[in-house]
Amino acid sequence: MVLGLAGGAALAGYEVLHWFTHVYEDEARVRGELIAISAQVNGRIAGIAVEEGARVAAGDLLVRLDDADIRLELAALGTDLALKAAERARLVSEKRAFEAELASGLRTRDRQIRAAELERDAARERAELSDANLERLRFLFEKRHLPEDRFNAERDKALDLRGRAALAEANVEVARRERERLGATAGRAEVIEREIAISDLERARIEDDIRLREEALGRRRIVSPIAGAIGRIHRYAGEYVEDGVPILTLHDPAKFWIEAYVDEGRLRHVRVGQPVSIDLETRPFEEFSGVVRRIGNATAAAMGVETPGSGSRFGGGVERVPVRISIDAPPPGLTPGMRARVNIRVHDGASLPR
Repeated sequence: MVLGLAGGAALAGYEVLHWFTHVYEDEARVRGELIAISAQVNGRIAGIAVEEGARVAAGDLLVRLDDADIRLELAALGTDLALKAAERARLVSEKRAFEAELASGLRTRDRQIRAAELERDAARERAELSDANLERLRFLFEKRHLPEDRFNAERDKALDLRGRAALAEANVEVARRERERLGATAGRAEVIEREIAISDLERARIEDDIRLREEALGRRRIVSPIAGAIGRIHRYAGEYVEDGVPILTLHDPAKFWIEAYVDEGRLRHVRVGQPVSIDLETRPFEEFSGVVRRIGNATAAAMGVETPGSGSRFGGGVERVPVRISIDAPPPGLTPGMRARVNIRVHDGASLPR
């Protein structure tokens, strides 16, 4: 009996000392980085490309939204862009043809003016010679040394040559006016150039619309932002979803931690960096190690989290504070929400309860 009592006392003393030097928490949970995947636009789900539990790589397709309307708009914009390209090509060809025709016409008019000026100068010279000869014959006619019919014939010739000179002068003026009129049409090239500039602006607007539609089309394809696993699918093909509504949940299978809610009465014993022993419900015969990484700065009740707790010496329930604990070597098959029990070892005597 004495030995039994001594053994019981020793065991009780060990348990009390162990309780004083360790912080236990039986209601811990495995946590992970859960990412709610949602659409950026409203639409109907055309297909879910993954299944629950499937592993995906970053960039893999997860969800397709119906995009038939955008593809039709892109086809229409593509047609408009082709029409604008054809219109621009027509305007450029028209400008080139006009400039070539204008240059050729101006060269022709310059040659016509030069020919008319040469003809005018020749006509003037012949008229001046005829006038000089007429004055000489007039003197002979007045002296009765020339028959009247010869004088009249020379006078008629002089009048004809002066008429031809005047006509040649008029032809020069007409040729110059024709060149001026043709040169005035050079403004047509500027008008065509402005039409080309307007066509380029309209083409740029269509290209901007195409880029906007292509971006909207890209938003109809939801891809995985990380390499992870599909935790749960919330919406399925055929359902209409609005932007921001979760369609599926994704988590990183390589990033897990334990979240334990420690009674406020024991929180003073917990320090960042303390070693922790971890028992997982899914692995009952194995023990894992970890480290306290972060101590919360708000209680579970303040965050709206319901946790079991004992009574407080001030009355009511004891408040609990979240403590994040890293897992040194997470085993395969962990899932956020699994139960765990943690044992935080207190090393410094200052942390012992008084």
